[in-house]
Amino acid sequence: MVQTMPFVSLLFVCSLLLIPHLFGFVMAQNQKPDTGRGGSIGVILDLGSRVGKEMKTAMEMAVEDLQRSKSSSVQLLVQMRDSHGDPLQAGSQAIDLFTDEIIALVAVPTWPEAAFVAQLATRSQIPLVSLSAPAPGPPSYPFVLHVSNNYLLEMQAIAAMIASYGWRRVNFIYDLHSGDVILASLTEALTAVGSEIDQRSVFPELKSLSESPENDIKEELQRLKASQTRVFVVHTASMALGSLIFREAKKMGMMEQGYVWIVTDSLSSLLESMNSSTISSMQGVLGVRSFFSETHETRAFSLRFQRRFLMEYPEEECGKPSIHGLRAYDTIKLLAQSMQKSTETRRNHGSTLSPKYETQTIWNLTIFEEGPTLLAEIISTESRGLSGEIMFRNTEVQGLGVVEIVNVFGKSYIEKGFWRPELGFWRDGERNSSSMHVLGQVTFPGPSYVTPKGWAEPSDGKKMRIGVPIKKGFKQFVEIKHYNASSRNETEVIGFAIDVFEEVVKRLPYALPYEFVPFNGSYDELVDQVYVKLYPNCVWLFGLMMMKDIDAAVGDITILMNRSEYVDFSQPFAESGISMLVKLKPNNSKKAWMFMRPFTKNMWLVTGAIFIYTGIAVWFLEHKVNPDFRGPFKKQMATLLWFSFSTLFFAHRERLRSNYARVVLIVWLFVVLILTSSYTASLSSMLTVQKLEPAVTSKQQLLRSGASVGCERDSFVSSYMKEVLQFDQHNIKPYQWEDEFSQTLSNETIMAAFLEVPYLRLLLSEKNCKGFTTVGPTYKTGGFGFVFPRGSPLVADISKGILEISESGEMLRLENKWLPMTQCSSSSTNIKNEDRLSLASFWGLFLITGGISTFILLSFHMHRYLMGKTDEGARERNLWKHILMVARHLDAQHGKVMVMELTQGGTSDLEANEDARTHANTSNRSDSGNLEANEDARTHDNISNRSDSGNLEANEDARTQDNISNSSYSGNLANHPVVPPSSPVN
Repeated sequence: MVQTMPFVSLLFVCSLLLIPHLFGFVMAQNQKPDTGRGGSIGVILDLGSRVGKEMKTAMEMAVEDLQRSKSSSVQLLVQMRDSHGDPLQAGSQAIDLFTDEIIALVAVPTWPEAAFVAQLATRSQIPLVSLSAPAPGPPSYPFVLHVSNNYLLEMQAIAAMIASYGWRRVNFIYDLHSGDVILASLTEALTAVGSEIDQRSVFPELKSLSESPENDIKEELQRLKASQTRVFVVHTASMALGSLIFREAKKMGMMEQGYVWIVTDSLSSLLESMNSSTISSMQGVLGVRSFFSETHETRAFSLRFQRRFLMEYPEEECGKPSIHGLRAYDTIKLLAQSMQKSTETRRNHGSTLSPKYETQTIWNLTIFEEGPTLLAEIISTESRGLSGEIMFRNTEVQGLGVVEIVNVFGKSYIEKGFWRPELGFWRDGERNSSSMHVLGQVTFPGPSYVTPKGWAEPSDGKKMRIGVPIKKGFKQFVEIKHYNASSRNETEVIGFAIDVFEEVVKRLPYALPYEFVPFNGSYDELVDQVYVKLYPNCVWLFGLMMMKDIDAAVGDITILMNRSEYVDFSQPFAESGISMLVKLKPNNSKKAWMFMRPFTKNMWLVTGAIFIYTGIAVWFLEHKVNPDFRGPFKKQMATLLWFSFSTLFFAHRERLRSNYARVVLIVWLFVVLILTSSYTASLSSMLTVQKLEPAVTSKQQLLRSGASVGCERDSFVSSYMKEVLQFDQHNIKPYQWEDEFSQTLSNETIMAAFLEVPYLRLLLSEKNCKGFTTVGPTYKTGGFGFVFPRGSPLVADISKGILEISESGEMLRLENKWLPMTQCSSSSTNIKNEDRLSLASFWGLFLITGGISTFILLSFHMHRYLMGKTDEGARERNLWKHILMVARHLDAQHGKVMVMELTQGGTSDLEANEDARTHANTSNRSDSGNLEANEDARTHDNISNRSDSGNLEANEDARTQDNISNSSYSGNLANHPVVPPSSPVN
């Protein structure tokens, strides 16, 4: 009994302590709204801003419309809180609303406020509909839904406008609340089109400025005006701050011709709400804003809204709602539709939406256990509102990809057209384009219709300091001249590299004030100075005692990999590489086979083949009728070769009998004339002109002999020769003057000089190529370029300018001005590279002579064949007999045929050679044709003895008698009997 008393006492005390909590829990349950029929929705707005006022009025109108609607059975309780534009105040109000156990929340339209509230909503699992634009990147808060365009889409539209006009730099003015998110989006969009942000200006809340905010704004605008950039992008969540900026800019003359102002959706969507004084100070301003189509419902709502808004806020000049008011109205209707849909779904399943809340330790927040279910219902709900179609994909509304372009003009603005990422700019009934010109004429500040160039000379007088090397040799690239005039030292920098740089700067889309600073040191030290300028803490790494303030470097600076690790180079403006320059020496060695050099090997072979072929063709046409081409086989071959090559000197003694052979010979003699003339001229040139050859032909020859070689002083070539080409350091001699290279090469102090290609071109041009030449390969390097700090925005613009002057021909003009080039500056006089007569120069002649010879041979055989068809015995021949006849003709041995010549008193013996060659005294022209007809072997030879009877077969074609006539014997020949071929000869 004694032991149970403490336990009972303890239980009694605990009961007394729990009674208030139980009473509070019961009361809280009794005060909860009936979520089966509706719920409590929290709203956080900046009720002091124009946007907050519009949203408050639009939401109240939406609740009233729901209460009057017969199709909606949902009862909503909207609890509004004022954030006063402060993110901390917004978070405090959100905690207060969460303890009131709301089931949904509508947040303010600025991202910093929404971001803090979004964390609270995620912890409490309460769906949050944010009227602010989502931040770039993947969704961070699963319970946050966005009904506005992404900031990146706006910035991409602005970047497209900037790229269309060719503006490369912009100044960005933004407020502290949402500027960080906007800054990241704008930087990304500008980088994609090759532009960048030059100056940034950040303004805090208007109430955070001094007692005279105009002075603070004026001071900041004065700083921006001193720069050269004349394109300004403005983003302020506060319409009051934006209006004040433009009023001060107009007072300072920054709304005149030459300036460009672009505003984001935060201001352009409120243009209709601005007073007349603000609009007058914004003439020529371009803006981007979210697009919504105006319908009958929108116009009816706008009339209702204006009456109510102006009654509640009589200080406002305009009561027309913006896109923010329309979205606020649509958001309340969307939440009501989602709750009704959820209620009907649960009622069909025999349950109601009876949420349970759990207490969380942090800030005593309650967890809405039905929050995920309600969130899913909101996402799956599709609604058509005043601002357009609302259909979520993940946590963002899809289909909001159209941006409207507006232009402030007169008392209001002009809707110019639209922009979409995949389409570009377009307007109703017009084609889409990436250019703003498709939208028609745009009014710029001034007002002016002339497109500003986007930059001007800076008023602060600050110039970019560009280092140039002090050179002692090859001054055509960079030369520094000093003048003493009027007791004042003046410096002038000239040269090829300087002219290229100045020509490029003229083509930049903005002003680039600069001054040249002479630098006395090596090229590596000059490059290091540019790097040290960017990273001053790294001075001790280089041990540079004499520091110079150098922003960039211009000159004949070679682009190298180790230099590119610390600085950025522009596009090369001159091709570079390392080649070997050597001395030329006379080639006095005797060339025993010099006579073979005029023709190439192929030319000799083809010429010999044509010689032989022509001889064969003549022999084939002549050997039957011409005794000079008859005889034993060896004699015929010797005659064939002798005749072919004797025509080379026109010394052939054989007389041709056949007209076919004469045609072949005429063409061949013409070819021989051309060949001999060409050969003589080429050989004479080779024998009379002095031949020069390089003293050194390869790098290996220098390495084997250990000869001294030269290079330019203070150049990277020395280390390249040592590390890459493997030359000994003791054999490398540095020089800096052009004359030093020519003198040391001439007196063989050095055997070769390794120089960059532009220097070699200049050196050979100055020396007129006399006594020097380049040999061996060219070791490639990156070329000459301009040096800038890492990440410098000038690199892209300067590189583009170099390409522009190269393609326009201006670069060639500068090269001809500073780097004159002679005809032989890049050629070698080595004898091995002489021009020799090749087959390509004579193939046409060979084709003609070979073709004509072949054609004559074919015509000759065709003629014989046709004449043979008309002979009496042609019908008795067969193919085998014809082949045998041709073979015997080719292999016939020497023999004599006696031809009986009939005279008036008797017969006289005429000497006959192998194939019935008759000696006839022809007296008239009619008989001469018969002599030529012997070629067809038509005469019947009187064969004198039986030993030559074998020739009867070969002379089978000679069936006609020889009309050997004379004016005195013609009668006897007509009466002389013909001896038949088969009769024996005695």
